[in-house]
Amino acid sequence: MNSIAKGRQFRSRTYLGVLAMLVGLMALGCSQGSYPLDIFYEMHYQPYFKDHEPPRLTTPASAVPYYEVQVSSHDGGELYDINCAMCHGPLGKGDGPVLVKMETVYGYVPSVPADLTAVDDPLMIAKDTAGVTNIMTGGLTVMPSFSKLLTPEQIDAVANYVVDCLQGVNSEGC
Repeated sequence: MNSIAKGRQFRSRTYLGVLAMLVGLMALGCSQGSYPLDIFYEMHYQPYFKDHEPPRLTTPASAVPYYEVQVSSHDGGELYDINCAMCHGPLGKGDGPVLVKMETVYGYVPSVPADLTAVDDPLMIAKDTAGVTNIMTGGLTVMPSFSKLLTPEQIDAVANYVVDCLQGVNSEGC
């Protein structure tokens, strides 16, 4: 092999070596975990994330206002209105707006009657204070458990209100 061919071979190997070294350095520098070259995909990692947030909008007129409600811990009627009337209705007839929407829009069919006043219905399981308390603490199909939301005294107050006032067992204090 002559010296010109050896020189070309040496230069091509040198170029390939330098090229391989550059590719290796770029791969090393752009790999995950190297802080200066990482691209942060989450906005809260970027230093100017507030500039990228959309402008704050005013509250729509159709928004539902939220009020802190001060309820005495033993007033079963108020606790029923706040926690139960949306499904069971204000008089316990099972005609609350949430349950009506679940039945009409989503096709939900209650496995147990939602009417709390139908004590003569054989499927009704909340006929006494113990039954209402058990359902409230354990939940039932789509009805959530209220054991973490209400204290045991508040659950008892609601159960007494349902049995005494809505079912009419003792309507003197209603």
